[in-house]
Amino acid sequence: MSDQQFLLCPFDRQPTSIRENSVYGLKKNFALIELLERLEQSSSEKSLVLERERLQSNQLCDEDEAHTAVLYCTVCATHLCEACDTATHSSKTLGKHRRVPLSEKPCEKPRCPIHTAHVAEFTCTQEGCHNSLMCYLCKEYGKHSTHKPALMEEEAENIRKSIIAALQKMTQFMESMRDTAHRIEIVTEELEGWAIEDARRRVRYHFEELRAVLAEQEKTAMAYVETETRGRLYALRQQQKDLTTTRSQVAGVCIQCESILDSEDWKLLSSSEKVKEVLATLEQQQQHYAQLGPDFLSPESSIPIIFSRDNRIHIGTKIDMRVVILGLDGAGKTSILSAMRGVTLSDPPIPTIGFNVESLEYQNLVFTLWDVSGQQKFRPLWKHYYHNTQAVIFVVDAADRSRFEEAQNELSKILYERELKDALFLIYANKQDVVGCANVEELTDILGLHKLCCARAWHIHGSSLVTNASGALQGLDWLTQQLGTHWTECI
Repeated sequence: MSDQQFLLCPFDRQPTSIRENSVYGLKKNFALIELLERLEQSSSEKSLVLERERLQSNQLCDEDEAHTAVLYCTVCATHLCEACDTATHSSKTLGKHRRVPLSEKPCEKPRCPIHTAHVAEFTCTQEGCHNSLMCYLCKEYGKHSTHKPALMEEEAENIRKSIIAALQKMTQFMESMRDTAHRIEIVTEELEGWAIEDARRRVRYHFEELRAVLAEQEKTAMAYVETETRGRLYALRQQQKDLTTTRSQVAGVCIQCESILDSEDWKLLSSSEKVKEVLATLEQQQQHYAQLGPDFLSPESSIPIIFSRDNRIHIGTKIDMRVVILGLDGAGKTSILSAMRGVTLSDPPIPTIGFNVESLEYQNLVFTLWDVSGQQKFRPLWKHYYHNTQAVIFVVDAADRSRFEEAQNELSKILYERELKDALFLIYANKQDVVGCANVEELTDILGLHKLCCARAWHIHGSSLVTNASGALQGLDWLTQQLGTHWTECI
């Protein structure tokens, strides 16, 4: 070797020159160095694994029971200690056997319960067999030959997957419960702390506002009562003066009549014209007195007062309410207005051009009802009737399903009008006597009234002027209840 000037590589036979330092002058073979390091590391790791197995194992060696087994031969199916493994597998043939640490020993396959000499490789998935184990003989020729077989490993893997999925769900469920419990704990602490104080503060603030509003309303109502009382006192005093004057005049007439009665006949005859004038004047005053109303003839000291639900005050036994009746053309607005007035129409009314206005007294309310035309060209004019309107009656033809969307669009426009933000909405589902019409519940869903009329006072009422003409007045009952009026007499 020392006589050669070149060294041939054993792999590719490439020559490498050898210099003065012999082989020590060659370049480092990093691949060989890495391989040696891996062998050394593998040997070290193997020693650590065997030491760990020795500490954890309680399995005796199959060759020498005085030793503790640390390895398992998957071919021989024997448990071996390190010394017996070296001795047993020292030959070239046996050295090819695969030995694994005892902790990595593969599970033993079960035996077929019928053919115990054979390994159970399959399971029966047929309903009623309860995943029975079987060998290939049972699968091909036994009672399971017509059933649904599956490899035991595959079926076990499916079960594992289902268990893992169930565990994941349970884990998520437990995490959800933990989060809920945590939130409950936080909410409980907050309720015991700032939340209850915040709620109390908002309640106090709300009722302070109510008291302030009520105080202002009381002040306004008292001023209204004072003004009304002064007006009535002035009127009564004026009536008293008028009565005193009239009584004086009547007394003068009576004196004149008495003096004429005591006169001689010829004087009485000469005064006949004057007597007739006096008697005519007296009769006129009597007629004028008889025509005076009960408020003048029988005045009362009590002041009738009506309070609305929003604490507005009205002095008198009746309260006025302005109502606008709207809806598509042909919906039956004019017919409902006539039914409210107690008028029965023998023929269908002609389409309204412009508007109709009627006055109706119902209970302690005086309704002024504006029936506005529903034709397309008149709808832009609806807004001119909204001012000072307390309620809107919207009539829908429940039998004309093709126009429900059009009616919904028009109703939504009305609901968003600023001048009607405090108005009551009464919706009539008209023509309930027609076969195939939408009933009240169905029409409520179709028009989306719960969403459309949210945060508003509204009511839908079914009406049929053919079968129940008085049903139109039942809607007025709702308006009266919503207005919430009650009559209070102050002595």
